[in-house]
Amino acid sequence: MAFQIGKLNRFMATQPAFADVPFGTVRGQPITPRQALAMLQRGEAVEEVSRAMAAAGLDPPQDWDLVEAYYRKLAALPGPKPKIYVIGQEMTIEEALLHIQRRDAKGQDLLKSYRGLLGEMARRMK
Repeated sequence: MAFQIGKLNRFMATQPAFADVPFGTVRGQPITPRQALAMLQRGEAVEEVSRAMAAAGLDPPQDWDLVEAYYRKLAALPGPKPKIYVIGQEMTIEEALLHIQRRDAKGQDLLKSYRGLLGEMARRMK
């Protein structure tokens, strides 16, 4: 567990932009590196957090829930919202969420983009 805590601390220190990006599911809820670190430090759900870390970005059935959680987090941020682009088309975060929930072609593109984000996050976590 100490190794994972150290790994998450280093990851968040060097990659702060990824600290609140959901990367796995623990107890049915999307979990971010920041949440995983807090749980490990409390000794909470250690095995589940460890499994989620091991599978970061590698469990496609979780991806739809995770990408939806990511866009919900973006929508909840204060201030002006960024525009989302899918193959040259601009949309709002809310529109992106609708496509993700519908799992339509644009939602698939957003999912593919999110998987790329998770892949980069996993690469940087190593």
